[in-house]
Amino acid sequence: MIAAATVFAFWPTWNYLWQSTVNGTAIGYVFVLPLLCLIAAVGIDLRRGPELPIHDRETDKIVGGIGLIVAIGMQALLMPRFAANYELMHIDVLAAWIFVWASAVLMFGLRPVNRYWVIWIVPMILAPLNYRTLATELGGTRFDYSIIMVLVASAATTIAVSRTWRRGFIGFIASTILGTTLVYYLIRAYPTAPLFAVQLLPAVGSALLVGGLFYFYERRGQSWKPFDRPLRKPSTATSNWTILVVFGAAILLFLTPLPAGNSAPVAVGPPPTSIDPRLIVPAGWHQTSTSEYDWPKRYFGSTSVLTRQTIEADTPDPSWDSQMRPRTVQIDVVQVRRPATLAVYPSNATYDLQNARVSPTVKVDLGRGVVAEMYTIVDDALLLTWSNLSFVWTRGDNAAQRVSLITVDNHEPDAYFPEPKPSMASNAANTLAVLLRGRTATEDNESQYKDLGMLEAVGRLIVEGQKW
Repeated sequence: MIAAATVFAFWPTWNYLWQSTVNGTAIGYVFVLPLLCLIAAVGIDLRRGPELPIHDRETDKIVGGIGLIVAIGMQALLMPRFAANYELMHIDVLAAWIFVWASAVLMFGLRPVNRYWVIWIVPMILAPLNYRTLATELGGTRFDYSIIMVLVASAATTIAVSRTWRRGFIGFIASTILGTTLVYYLIRAYPTAPLFAVQLLPAVGSALLVGGLFYFYERRGQSWKPFDRPLRKPSTATSNWTILVVFGAAILLFLTPLPAGNSAPVAVGPPPTSIDPRLIVPAGWHQTSTSEYDWPKRYFGSTSVLTRQTIEADTPDPSWDSQMRPRTVQIDVVQVRRPATLAVYPSNATYDLQNARVSPTVKVDLGRGVVAEMYTIVDDALLLTWSNLSFVWTRGDNAAQRVSLITVDNHEPDAYFPEPKPSMASNAANTLAVLLRGRTATEDNESQYKDLGMLEAVGRLIVEGQKW
């Protein structure tokens, strides 16, 4: 009943996660975690002794009811507050796990459920945001994402087989060595295999194999039948009202819509002309400098690259600057293999924007089916306003680009532009501000979009200036 209620309550979430997994993002690990938790739970259950029946269930009702309220609050209140970072944080996944725990407390009691407290903690620690952050700090490669799952599988194996500390230590080492070997083999032998397969097969395979060997060794000389002992009856009785409460909460969660997210429209761009992701400078502009950054490899994949092109207008335009100064535009191009990975980190998350407020986005049609999003960023510390016009298009079958055109309201030649540099500190500070003060803490609802006309004109020139 709990499984059915969880699948129903978070069906939009599971569907969205599976589509993201198919598109090549790393979120597929969410489907692996329950399998590893189940392996660990079986080991704990095989060592569990008889329990006294529970008659007073007032505490179970209070704690389980509060857990359901927390899950509903996270889904209905907290998730919309972080709608811009939905792909990165996936608060609904954490809410689903809390829903499972609260439902189990209501149906089985707090004492039997908390016997598995180690298993309940693991998915909390390995929430999507923490998982991505840890993998990014390790290097952001397919190996890094998969080796974390191997370590989690080794921990699950340790919990399952640790009748003694020595058995647990041997189980952890054996599962780690086997899982790491499988990850290395899959990446080398099948470099184009889906990331989900590399996350799933070594982790679950090593845990099942090592755990199975320990199980058969423990039962050597005995029957290998898995259910040769009588099933243990629950220590509590589940009433009909408990089932109604759980499914009532599931209905409320199902009716809560998911955020629209930050996925920009993906257009079909011109075919790639070379391995260089830089764009052709349009007529009426000239390039003054160019640079390349390597940090996107940790965030978007090992084949990702970020280039910055600084272009300047050949002739001043009085509608762009009243003092007839030539305007400067920065062109930041992030090139990745799959466009779905760009949705995880929106364009404003790839800059150090602490103490900054972002305006709502405005749709801009640049022709040839390319639709861009334009927004402004007010930096209260530097007293500057930047304008950003971004669009995403594919460049052939194995490349996608997010093009960002950036201007600043300081029109002097030495004006400061934000550097493409993701900052965990600034992102964490902005997240905390949104949590405590709401989305208005990082929003600018009074933006005038002064450079909208110029960015639209430059964007159209850039789109038409490529070799279609």
